[in-house]
Amino acid sequence: MKRAADATRRRASTRAPRLTLPRARTPAAPMASAARTFNTLRTLTPSTSTSTSTSSFATTFVSRSVPSSHRRRHMSASIITPSSASTSDASRAERDCELLLRCCDLARASEGRTAPHPLSACVLEVADGTVAASSSSASSATFEAFQLGQGGTRAEMLACDAANGAARGGTAYVNLEPVHGDCAGETRAVEALVASGVKRVVVGVAHPLPGLRGKAIAALRDHGIDVDVLESCESAGDAVSAARARAAEECRRVNEALLYRVATGLPFSVYKYAMTLDGKIATSTGHSSWVTGAEARERVFRERKRSDAVVVGGQTVRQDDPRLTSREEDGFQPARVVLSRSLNLPDEARLWNVTVAPTIVLTVKGKRPDFQSRLRAKGVEVVEFDDLTPLAAAQYMHARGYLRCFWECGGGLAAPALSSGVFHNIMAFVAPKLVGGGKDAPTPLGDLGIQAMHDALPLSGVGLEVCGRDILMRGYVPNSSNTGRLGKMASAGYSLRGLEFHVGESSDDDERADDGTLISVEHAAASLAIDDEVCHMDELPPLSFFKAWDENGALSNFAPFPVTIDGAVWMTVEHYYQAQKFAGVDSKIARDAIEDIKCAISPEAAAKIGRSVQANHPDCVRNDWDNAKLDVMRRALVEKLTNFEGPRSLLLKSVCDDGRQRVIENSPMDAIWGAGRDGTGRNLLGALLQEIREKELRRR
Repeated sequence: MKRAADATRRRASTRAPRLTLPRARTPAAPMASAARTFNTLRTLTPSTSTSTSTSSFATTFVSRSVPSSHRRRHMSASIITPSSASTSDASRAERDCELLLRCCDLARASEGRTAPHPLSACVLEVADGTVAASSSSASSATFEAFQLGQGGTRAEMLACDAANGAARGGTAYVNLEPVHGDCAGETRAVEALVASGVKRVVVGVAHPLPGLRGKAIAALRDHGIDVDVLESCESAGDAVSAARARAAEECRRVNEALLYRVATGLPFSVYKYAMTLDGKIATSTGHSSWVTGAEARERVFRERKRSDAVVVGGQTVRQDDPRLTSREEDGFQPARVVLSRSLNLPDEARLWNVTVAPTIVLTVKGKRPDFQSRLRAKGVEVVEFDDLTPLAAAQYMHARGYLRCFWECGGGLAAPALSSGVFHNIMAFVAPKLVGGGKDAPTPLGDLGIQAMHDALPLSGVGLEVCGRDILMRGYVPNSSNTGRLGKMASAGYSLRGLEFHVGESSDDDERADDGTLISVEHAAASLAIDDEVCHMDELPPLSFFKAWDENGALSNFAPFPVTIDGAVWMTVEHYYQAQKFAGVDSKIARDAIEDIKCAISPEAAAKIGRSVQANHPDCVRNDWDNAKLDVMRRALVEKLTNFEGPRSLLLKSVCDDGRQRVIENSPMDAIWGAGRDGTGRNLLGALLQEIREKELRRR
């Protein structure tokens, strides 16, 4: 028997036929053209250094001529000329690690620019050891790329397109296994690597999602390509194994949020606090601005920007009236989430201004309904729970598709959150100042019930960093304090070293705090991919999708499949849909909105622009929009399914001998296009996909 989510494997294994729905234009541009449309290349001049280190790559920009309409888009693929030194002196293994670390650096380049997503990059090296020599240049050059957001073109496609055959016979490096397979609805990354002619692919870490793990690796090997995956093991002591362990650890760290999400069933959650040298986060009067200096606060702003949400409690709102923004207008802005069981919150607060970033208030059912109405009138989202706890809030944020949450709450909320397995990483700033205050001055954590020091929770993977006059200490909480598969494995006695030890007074913190935490997290995630769970359902499970980067995400309107309609190319279905709100309206605001949406670097950015203009300038929305929007979405979906086999195959394979699967857009916060939180939403997007599927089946 197989897992319910794998029921689709019972369907026909043949490739889905191409849809032949009525169309009014020629086929879409090929992959390379689509990649160029949304990701402009940049040329970097060579460095005078003779070192082979990737850190010596030059950063002097020489702009290539690009269409003016595309100059505003982010340049996520690059051609970089390395130093002239030969790599023959370095071992193959050391070179592999060097270029995987380069992939990790590249992958992080999209953080803060789009909503959090699995971070991936690709570097190509030609057969003679240089990095992807350009066929049109006498000098050697690196062709490397990273994926910009969940709607961005795959890194492998961009790098191979840029190399234009120059990497034939060489090696491709990816920090994360490419997205591939039936439940991914995606084959283009593997196809690009195969078409590029590389003979070898080095993978930093296998994809953590159960339905994706190992699929691309197997497909590449089926095409005769050698695939090396860094092993999840510690250094054996020699230089080469130490380098491999360091590269593997960095590849895991780049996507620690995805690993933890899979292994624990919760978003990767960081608890941040700033305290004085005597352990206080505020004075006895509650005053806390500012504990740390400007450098530490700037670091916090960066952490916020790379998170889906910043989470606080009601006390923080009442005491500090925070903004909880990244202090930057450009790029991604995380949601501000407030947990308040009593809903004892002020009528006026800076968080209620949602023009910069959204605010979500979580509370208990029936609390202050009039105040809830006033918040909703200001654009604040209010979500009610039967019993609001930190764990229930984290589970809800997981359902919203969040990868990373940044908790900035006080000790009263932090203690139950830590005790229930919500926190995975601690980020503590220590300022060189003293305030005293005794019991009246708050500390970072409330009561955890720990009576003896040998029962204290030892952090692992601890790092120290100087931020101006302040010290930043970071570390992971013990695996046994986590939820999901990771917590179960740790509680059952699993450890990286395979040791069984008694956690008692004689235990050493170094033994209890396993510095291989991320390896254990990867093992826990991997175990989910090989489960053979029994499906007890009497009917086919639904084909559910939500985030474009998750399983079945190819069906999402945010997925990275460009559509060409009426001669215009749109990065995603969502780009086209949002722009059509203002189509045909004789207004500069409407025309600017269409252009801004077309140039948006991600589907969430396009959606933000479209919704903002719609809310602030309703007169710029076309008069027939309410009646036309279903047809607009249908047209874009048909265009995508017609031109891309991956999502088309995924949709048509939801039909098998046992019947038809219901297609569900599993968004907990959208009860119109999605199923909503309780599953009773209208699910218009899923219904449209089912309609398209049935029309094709009738035609056949």
